[in-house]
Amino acid sequence: MNNYKNQKTVVALDWGNTLMVELPQFHGVMADWPEVAAVDGAQAALASLSPDYHLIVASNAVDSNAARLRDALRRVDLDGYIQEIFTGHEVESKKPQRSYFQSIQLAMPPGPEYVMVGDGYATDVVGAWQAGWLAVWYNPSGIAAPGLLPLHDIEIQRMDDLPTALAAPRLPGWNQTQSWLVEQQVPANLLLHVQSVASIAYQLAIWLRAAGEKVDPLLAQRGGMLHDLAKVNTLHKSSINHGEAAARILAERGQLELAEIARRHILTHLLDDQLAPRTWEEKVVFLADKLSEGSRLVTLDQRINALSQRYSRFSAGIQSCLPALRKLQREICMRARIPESELTDRLQAALLGRD
Repeated sequence: MNNYKNQKTVVALDWGNTLMVELPQFHGVMADWPEVAAVDGAQAALASLSPDYHLIVASNAVDSNAARLRDALRRVDLDGYIQEIFTGHEVESKKPQRSYFQSIQLAMPPGPEYVMVGDGYATDVVGAWQAGWLAVWYNPSGIAAPGLLPLHDIEIQRMDDLPTALAAPRLPGWNQTQSWLVEQQVPANLLLHVQSVASIAYQLAIWLRAAGEKVDPLLAQRGGMLHDLAKVNTLHKSSINHGEAAARILAERGQLELAEIARRHILTHLLDDQLAPRTWEEKVVFLADKLSEGSRLVTLDQRINALSQRYSRFSAGIQSCLPALRKLQREICMRARIPESELTDRLQAALLGRD
C-alpha cells in the first residue's frame, strides 16, 4: 500500500449533466444514443485533475452499468481520465444514502480526502455532506441552495473551474461554522440572528451574481454566520468591539476574507472610509445585519429605531448612520436590478421559499 503522503484525493463526479449532457430527446442506455455530448469544460477539468487526483464516476444511473457508462465516455474521449465507475448496479444503494458513499469509500485505497462533484443538490451535495465528504456543487444556472442554506463546501458554475476551485483555500464548512459558534458560547437567540443575516446576505449575493456582479454567495453566507462570532465574549469584557474581536479569531484560523467581513460590519464603521465595507460580500453582510432584528426581517428604519431604543445612550450616533445605510441599500438594489421599494417583499418571499 502506498504511503499516506503519496495517496491521492478521490474526486467522484456525477454522471448526468455533470460529465455528460442528458439530451431530452433520447432515452435508455446513453452509450446507444445516436449522439452524445460532454458537458462544456468537462474535458479540460479532467485533463487538469487527472495527474493529481484519483478520478471516479459516482452515478445513480439505472439504465446503464459501469461498462456501458464507460462506453459513453469513450465516445467523447473522457474514459481515459476515469479510473473507476460506480452505479446502482455496482453499489446496492443510491445517492444520497450514506451507504452509497461508504461503499465507494471502502472500495477505494485509503486517501486523504473524498470529494463529490455534482449538479444534484439533494443527491450529490446533501449525500456527500452526510457522508463527511467534501461537497462541490456544479451550479451552472447560479440558483440559490434550497432553503438558502448552502451545505456545500465549494461551488462552480463551469466545469473547467473545478481544478482551480479544489486548489484554492477553503471556507469553513457548515459544520465548522456551527462548531466555532459553539466554542464562543453563542446563545440560541444570537444563533437565530446570525442564521437570518446569513440567509439574507446569501440571497442578496445570489441576485448580484445573477446581475453580472463578481461576488461569492458562499463567502457572503459564511460571513453572515460568523460576523457576530465574538459578540458574547466581548460584551462588557473587552476594550475592542466585537467585530474586531471576531476578525482576530478568524484571522488566526486563516480566514482573512471572513475576518474583514466581521471587522467591517459595525454600524458606525459605515461613516469611516477606512473601516466601511468595500467588497460585495462585506456590503451584503453589513446590509443583511441591518435588516435583521433578532431573527425577523425588518426595514432599515425599524432596525435603526430598535437599536436606538436598546442602546439609548448612543441613539444620536445610531440615527446618524441612517442616510449612509439607505445609500448602501440603494447601491445594492441598483446593481442587483431590484427596485428598492420591492426589496423587503422580495427577501420575505425568498425566505419563505416563494422567490
